[in-house]
Amino acid sequence: MAERKKHGPYKGSKQNDGRPIYVYKEKKNGKWTTTSTNKARADYQEKTGKKLSKKVDVDHKDNNKKNDSKSNLRAMPKSKNVGKENKRRAKK
Repeated sequence: MAERKKHGPYKGSKQNDGRPIYVYKEKKNGKWTTTSTNKARADYQEKTGKKLSKKVDVDHKDNNKKNDSKSNLRAMPKSKNVGKENKRRAKK
């Protein structure tokens, strides 16, 4: 049986615009592995009980990337979310 611990949230790097992340440490067969995930994605998955595929992003409905309230998050295909973000950037 695997043991899994969640740490954080921690401030993300410049690469992800400083968005909060969770770090997971998991022990399988006596070895520890470390992974991380975006806080919004982890919160959405926890709220819905569904594990999202890599082809699905978690979108902020109000476009405020700091508003990670569970009512502000929704699952969206990655291609549509990228398109939405490109339109938002073009308006600037």
